[in-house]
Amino acid sequence: MVRNQENLAAALRLRERGFTLAEIAKVCDVSKSTISKWLSGNAVSAAVTKQNKRRAGQENAKRLRLVNKTLHKQRATGYDEIAKSALTEFKHYKTDPLFVAGLMLYLGQGDMSDQAAIRLSGTTVANHALFVRFAKEYLGVEPGKVRVQLTLYPAHAESVCMKHWSKALKLPYTQFHRTQVIASKQQQPLHFGVGNTIIGSTGLKRKLTTWINLMQKELVK
Repeated sequence: MVRNQENLAAALRLRERGFTLAEIAKVCDVSKSTISKWLSGNAVSAAVTKQNKRRAGQENAKRLRLVNKTLHKQRATGYDEIAKSALTEFKHYKTDPLFVAGLMLYLGQGDMSDQAAIRLSGTTVANHALFVRFAKEYLGVEPGKVRVQLTLYPAHAESVCMKHWSKALKLPYTQFHRTQVIASKQQQPLHFGVGNTIIGSTGLKRKLTTWINLMQKELVK
């Protein structure tokens, strides 16, 4: 009994100093569950628990900030390397007809605002086929990484349109996203819908954007 009373007093003193239950258990040479029972209902212990949780949350937040800062630096370094390689590659590619056509096609029909993905939109299937070829030849994109999403009118037959796009782009149906259907009363659409060719890659989007900027400067000299 005396030993427990002494341990209890020691546990209270340690708890007041902010020790965790596990740390107190080691000092008192008892189980953590025993310490938990001893301090159950103790106002000071309850306050320390809240304090420790708050401190742990602050420490976790601090660690997350450090991790994010490190990752940001790594990404920035990686993007710098991409920009350097893009400049070197541009000097070699800038006279290739397919290279120039791919850049101009994206400049006219591509999404420049999304920094995390390459997205080309349009109704002309041949343009998409050309861009897929460009992405393969110059960006090193594997065919399996290309995704397609169709936007259709209610009058379109989805199966017919998907078959048309799949054949032209030489891509399987498994690489097609869920089709979007636009509410419209148009009865005889003149094309096979709007296609969206999508390649998700921040690094490749940086490279593509860099090439487009370089080509624009080249053309207005």
